Amino acid sequence: MAQVPLNHFVRTSTTLGTTYTQVYSAPSQTAAIMLTILATNLTNTTQTINLGVSGNGSPDLTTPTLPFYSLVSNFSIPANDVTNLAVGKIVLQNFDGLFCYAGNPNAVTVTCSVLETLNTTS
Repeated sequence: MAQVPLNHFVRTSTTLGTTYTQVYSAPSQTAAIMLTILATNLTNTTQTINLGVSGNGSPDLTTPTLPFYSLVSNFSIPANDVTNLAVGKIVLQNFDGLFCYAGNPNAVTVTCSVLETLNTTS
């Protein structure tokens, strides 16, 4: 069995389409603390974003599975602006996934900073 590091910082970034896209998934034996979830509007018009957590993600999922928890729904991001959608910390367990989509394709990029830590309780 591979050794999981005690603490590991990860950054991931994805340009969103108009259907749910998995931006991040917590690896096996890992709890992930979402430190920031930055949504950047790449256009000169207001864009919307939807974001949620699937309690049953995996590294290759393209759509969320149940249970699914919506965290942000139709949130407006001003033109050429950025917002942090993680006001508090969001904790993901083994294989939980963070999923997002935008109102228009290629209009919003989501960048996450994550602290992955060893999780031996699950």
